[in-house]
Amino acid sequence: KMEISDSTSTGIGFLADFSSAHFNAVLKWTFRNACGEDTKGKSTECEDYNDIKELADCDAIKAKASHAALSTLVFEAAKTDLPESQLRSILEDCKLSEEQMKTIIGLFERCKPILRKVLSRIKSTSFPKILGLDWRLDHHMRSRTLEQVDREQFFVRLHVLDPIAGKKTIEMTCNFEELVDLYSKLKGATSAVEKRVRKKK
Repeated sequence: KMEISDSTSTGIGFLADFSSAHFNAVLKWTFRNACGEDTKGKSTECEDYNDIKELADCDAIKAKASHAALSTLVFEAAKTDLPESQLRSILEDCKLSEEQMKTIIGLFERCKPILRKVLSRIKSTSFPKILGLDWRLDHHMRSRTLEQVDREQFFVRLHVLDPIAGKKTIEMTCNFEELVDLYSKLKGATSAVEKRVRKKK
């Protein structure tokens, strides 16, 4: 079974609480951006949260987290050619309804050939170039019961130049521990590059 991170599981789990309109809007946003085209095969530009009118009255933090998590899931599932039964199992663990699971699985199966085609075009020499980075710290308040949970969540937006799609943004959410882990890995990668540069000199 394919493993997903806690942040991905949480983001997909948010979909369970969305209205039908918000749920469908997030799916449309995610698959259009992932595939680079609409359901009729027409090329589309990458959309940002503010471009989705149907999400104007939706919780922005949850909508963006769901979009990022679902994007991660569908690309990983396409890359490994994940069987429908395993995808369903992941969605069940995220507490999605039967109707929501059927909708996601149906879209994924229909779009999988396009997603795999997109993945096949990504080569080591054609990764996106980072142009800039924005970030902010959000406090997520949840009070389904009488208790309140104050949880910190970092929202990160990368501005990149993709050799295929051109300029676009990549959004992600993470908690403090995940951000520290990401920083540690990037710091290690930077040190490795610096050592190689010094050796060449």
